[in-house]
Amino acid sequence: MILRNKNNWQLSIAILLFLIITACSKQDTIRPEIENYLVKLDSTLQSNTDESIIELDSLLNNTDDLSTLENAMLLFNKGEAQYLDFKYEDAFNTQLKSYELFTALNDKYNEGRCLITLSGASLHMGDLEASQVYALKALSLSQLIGNKRTEGKAYNQLFKLHYELKDYDKALSYIEKTDSLYSQQADTLSIIAIKNNKASIYVEQKEYNKALTTYSEAMTLSQSKRDPKILVSVLNNIGYTYIEAGKYDDAERFLRGAVTLNKNINSINAAPYKGLGNLFLLTSRIDSSLVNYNKALDIYKSNKNINEEIRVRDKLVAVSLFYGDYAKALNNQIVRDSLQLNLSRMEQENLLDFVNVKYEVKQKETEINHQREINSTNRLLTISMILLFVSLAVVTAVFVYNGRLRAANKSSKLEQSLLRVQMNPHFIFNTLAAIQNITLEGDAIKSSNYIAKFSKLIRQNFDYVRKESITLEKEISMISNYIETQQLRFNNVFSYHIELADTIDRSAVKVPPMLLQPFIENAIEYGLKEKKNGGQLEIRILQDNDEVLFIVSDNGLGRSAKAKQEKVSEELHATSIFKERLKMRKKGEEKTFTIEDLFNEDKNPIGTRVSFKLKLS
Repeated sequence: MILRNKNNWQLSIAILLFLIITACSKQDTIRPEIENYLVKLDSTLQSNTDESIIELDSLLNNTDDLSTLENAMLLFNKGEAQYLDFKYEDAFNTQLKSYELFTALNDKYNEGRCLITLSGASLHMGDLEASQVYALKALSLSQLIGNKRTEGKAYNQLFKLHYELKDYDKALSYIEKTDSLYSQQADTLSIIAIKNNKASIYVEQKEYNKALTTYSEAMTLSQSKRDPKILVSVLNNIGYTYIEAGKYDDAERFLRGAVTLNKNINSINAAPYKGLGNLFLLTSRIDSSLVNYNKALDIYKSNKNINEEIRVRDKLVAVSLFYGDYAKALNNQIVRDSLQLNLSRMEQENLLDFVNVKYEVKQKETEINHQREINSTNRLLTISMILLFVSLAVVTAVFVYNGRLRAANKSSKLEQSLLRVQMNPHFIFNTLAAIQNITLEGDAIKSSNYIAKFSKLIRQNFDYVRKESITLEKEISMISNYIETQQLRFNNVFSYHIELADTIDRSAVKVPPMLLQPFIENAIEYGLKEKKNGGQLEIRILQDNDEVLFIVSDNGLGRSAKAKQEKVSEELHATSIFKERLKMRKKGEEKTFTIEDLFNEDKNPIGTRVSFKLKLS
């Protein structure tokens, strides 16, 4: 029992320590099924953006109990899909949400990835200042954590920004830094994009041979990668380069190749049509120019690419004037001016929104820092409370353990006292003397029977004293054996009778062992042995509702008469030991214990009656 309690105590301490470690080291996690989905999505995102957005929305809206990290990762991938699908405003708003979540998680790597997309989306929306801020922040963050890939992407965004500003020397310096970071990595797609960007700078600097050489390297890599979309982009860029170099036949061949490949892969890309429109306008093939400009215009309008739509309408104004169709030229000019006015207004709104966003971001950062301080304080408080709880638990466990140890010691002492009371030396020696007398008388059979009874009694005492309970049947058997041994000692000066109620199942009812023996001994020693004859010992075991009633009575001299002859203490009668045994059962049974002196009509003592009750359950 003590060993089991000790093991339970050690298990409780281990569990509490585990809870402390968990509370102090808990990190936001991502479930394996979501992680596997994101890995699979990464390989198909480029080709199935619309389907990817639908799947991501479904996961975000229908998955129960998304952790912060899971929510952030799903939003990030949704923003990437929107960006690839030319939905720049949606991509910006989605990535801003994921950026805030990653910031709260202190996930610097994914913060940097979000900033790259935010910079790219801002650039496409015409917000150059915001694009620069996000790119520089991504650059600083990537250098802080030593992530070369994100650093290269940040330089690439700065290249695009300066290219848009026509600061080609600065743009070239940034793209060369990107190239140096990616040259040692096995990222073919990124290397192709870098070569395309470098070549576009060479075109603006009118270094056409350098541009074509670089584009050729990019085309070789595209073919090895077997990605038609990338190859279309390279072919289109080569065609534009040949236009700038004045090699129109070569330009037409590459641009038509880009258009054909677009059709084969069911891709919508306006750039080759715009390039062919420019080429045919330069070579005075006005009809073909008009057809291709209109195709490009439809795609740009569908993608809501206002900047490119303005450029194409500029060309359509020129074509309409060439045909003398002034009404159409005026209509294109009116639409073009309206778009330009809206674009300017949007740029102003974006600038204002950017200021507000910067303020909100700063405010959010302040709130996050404040929340971190609160969390740190709360964490310390929680740890202190847990440690206090553990300390209290340890003290309580030690107290309980010591209490149980004391109870076990008390129980052991009680067992020893009980054994001493029941097997006192006088009883043993007197019984042995009685058996010796029978042996000397020559009655071998009688002597053998009493020896068997006495040895059985000794064995029962030692067997039962350490048990919490035995069956009522065993208790009656032991008591009968004890009484018959006592009859031998006192030459049968008394008889006994045991009455058991029919409603009591003697084999099912459990009682503490040797519970009746002290009172039977008292009845014999201080009541019956002094009688010359006619002594009666009666034991009645009755059922009283859900209790068993025990009554031990005798017609001996009685306690009062015997007390005049001897001072009989309560301890001698083993009453205190009996009560202590009942208290240990914690059922209140000790309160039912009574000792009653019996008197006749003349008030003379005629015996003693002891009674008590035990609960059946």
